[in-house]
Amino acid sequence: MATAKTIFFLGIAFLSCSMIGASRNIGTRRSLLPNSGPAIFDVKKFGAVADDKTDNIDAFRAAWGAACKNSTVPAKVLIPAGTFRAGQTMFAGPCTSPKPITVEVIGTVKATTDLSEYYSPEWFTFEDIDGLELHGTGVFDGQGAVSWPFNDCKKTKGQCASLPASLKFNQVNNAIVTDITSLNSMQFHFHLHGCNNISFSNLHITAPGNSPNTDGMHISLSDGINVSNSIIGTGDDCISVGHSTSNIAITNITCGPGHGISVGSLGKRPEEKSVNGVTVTKCTFINTTNGARIKTWLGTTPAEAKNIIYEDLTMTNVQNPIVIDQSYGSKKKRQASTSVWKISDVHFRKIKGTTVSNIAVSLQCSTRNPCEGVEIADVDLAYAGNPRNMTFLSSCLNAKAIFGGILNPPACVKLF
Repeated sequence: MATAKTIFFLGIAFLSCSMIGASRNIGTRRSLLPNSGPAIFDVKKFGAVADDKTDNIDAFRAAWGAACKNSTVPAKVLIPAGTFRAGQTMFAGPCTSPKPITVEVIGTVKATTDLSEYYSPEWFTFEDIDGLELHGTGVFDGQGAVSWPFNDCKKTKGQCASLPASLKFNQVNNAIVTDITSLNSMQFHFHLHGCNNISFSNLHITAPGNSPNTDGMHISLSDGINVSNSIIGTGDDCISVGHSTSNIAITNITCGPGHGISVGSLGKRPEEKSVNGVTVTKCTFINTTNGARIKTWLGTTPAEAKNIIYEDLTMTNVQNPIVIDQSYGSKKKRQASTSVWKISDVHFRKIKGTTVSNIAVSLQCSTRNPCEGVEIADVDLAYAGNPRNMTFLSSCLNAKAIFGGILNPPACVKLF
């Protein structure tokens, strides 16, 4: 017969075992909770084949659909190591899975090169998504060299085709994109349209300097876009900020080859609206055709480009370090611009380095709407072109500009 003391110790032992079991059960239950990590949707498990031949459109779409529409926990679409061929692909929302939805790219995704397979000018599209994380050490290879001859407006006398952008973000909000490499896009590498609150960092964007219209990133109709800590070398603008944009921050970009970091071109189409708030800081330009540039067409519908800052920039052998061009696209470059766009509150500050042009500062503004509130301050550029004895100067037309601090080249003598 068990004594009271024995019963007491047996009870303690039973309770201890129960607590251990309970703690194990709690651990098991916790591992199933969302904070244990996202559910992974590997494209290979949906039929993707990394043989650089198979078109994996269906497998990619199936993995995205399962993650976006069917998952009840945070989800991640995984493109693992290997080379995956893919035609025109869309990852579209809205998603019902918990935010954010993640896409991790470890392998290489290659675009198909048959242009007849593209029904619109984009290759890999993210659309109508609120809460997206795109990251990974992978590569999106647009294989653009096959298509570039169809995209060279100079050689085709203006009859150039609108080729697919590699990565299109259409109506994407609250997103983070990091560590992605884009190689040899057919046209734009990244194209943002109708987006809000997206952060891009640690991008590697590469195409030859002679590849036409391969902008590293083109932004339009968007607000709150941040691009930082990236290396961009292309055949067109490293970054171009288009119409109807606001609150764009570009920081610590190494640009080259390319056409610089531009606001514009603006005003080509009548539906284009104003640009307000662009900041470009701590960027380096190496052997680019332009550095800090604002460009507008003559246009038909009045609008504005204002509150623009280019500051703390380094130029190395840049052809045109500081440019406002309001005759962009005009065949009559030598005539004064009559652009209906108004440029104001623009600041070029703390810009140093070397230029191969004897006109390092060029402000060519509109006779209809002279530029107002343009500041040129602490610009210290050395002429590194030929011949060495050329006059080094600034050129200003219809520009209400204020010069201050260190000025090499010297300030414009005549502004109007």
